[in-house]
Amino acid sequence: MKFGIRMPSLKRRIAARTSWKRYVRHSMGLKAPKGMGILTNPKKALYNKVYNKTSVSVDDLLRAPSHKSNNSSATQRSTIDNQYPTGIEISNTGNIIRSSSKALTVTSKNFEELRKQITDIYNQRVELLKKLSSAKTKQFFITLVHFGSYLVIVGFFYKKIADARKAQQEVVIDLEKQVSETFVQLTFADKSQLEKSWLNCIDTFKELMDSEKIWDITYAEGVDRVKTRTVAQTATKRTPISKTDREIEFVKSDLPHLFLPNTNGPDLFFYPTFLLLFKDNQEFGIFDLKEVKATMKLSGYVEEESVPKDTEIIQHTWKKANKDGSMDKRFKGNYQIPIVKYGDMTFESEGGLEESFMFSNFDAFTEFAKTYEYHVSLLGKL
Repeated sequence: MKFGIRMPSLKRRIAARTSWKRYVRHSMGLKAPKGMGILTNPKKALYNKVYNKTSVSVDDLLRAPSHKSNNSSATQRSTIDNQYPTGIEISNTGNIIRSSSKALTVTSKNFEELRKQITDIYNQRVELLKKLSSAKTKQFFITLVHFGSYLVIVGFFYKKIADARKAQQEVVIDLEKQVSETFVQLTFADKSQLEKSWLNCIDTFKELMDSEKIWDITYAEGVDRVKTRTVAQTATKRTPISKTDREIEFVKSDLPHLFLPNTNGPDLFFYPTFLLLFKDNQEFGIFDLKEVKATMKLSGYVEEESVPKDTEIIQHTWKKANKDGSMDKRFKGNYQIPIVKYGDMTFESEGGLEESFMFSNFDAFTEFAKTYEYHVSLLGKL
């Protein structure tokens, strides 16, 4: 048994690090957890324990002394976080979620005429808004001249300036009226079963948008479960979105629409028979709802952020887990993470549409999924 300082051996260090046995153990995950040596080779384990107590390595003497911190557990947790992608979804496909920008140039054949109408109306509004802006500028300067004329007393006698101001006000009012009346009117209401099913969609969608948390899934990729030591199959990047309502000012409908804001592409406007992708007044795409593939499913999500109150914890996993889901004891600071129940909603089409959203309220999500799928099934019968 050796006492004191251990003499370093460069030859042994190189041999140990180039050993094929070591490579096999590490690469194939066959390395036994720390502390298991007492079971596999008790004699060697006891020898090593005494040897480490009675001798010291040169490396230990040269290494800077470590300072103990009260936040050691937090530091360990942070270190593990850097090795592991946050927000792991269990049931996704592992594909990249693309932006639907390409779909802005696509329109279903059934709605090509509608696209033309929207484009024409938009162009008319552009011309009217230019005229309105010019008229308001002219009105502003005439008003300045009118008030200035009273300062030099001319305004009390010369009434043509006041008449010009009044005439210009009428021009502005007329142009504003034309702008407000320039829009595409969509008519769906006919007291049919289709209208009733859409109104049911509106009601369930409102409850769904009251979810405590809503995310736009912007990216998803497969996870190497052996390397990351996780039970999850997919790592996702998500962006929170808030409950908002938006109108397209030159498209009006006699029935309400559904609106989903999009953080990495055009917003989604759902009408009873079609989906309108709208980025701005010049870029939009129209898709027949019958051509849009809607996938709505349960998603078990490894939630490392705060758990929303309107969701349900299915089970727990570990930050670093074995293949069977048990705790990997080789990692210090390993901790449990809840797997929660979320609703996963994806819309796809052959025209390039691919958008995915996640909702914390799975019960509301289920109700909306039922009403939406029923509505689309009615469209298929038309």
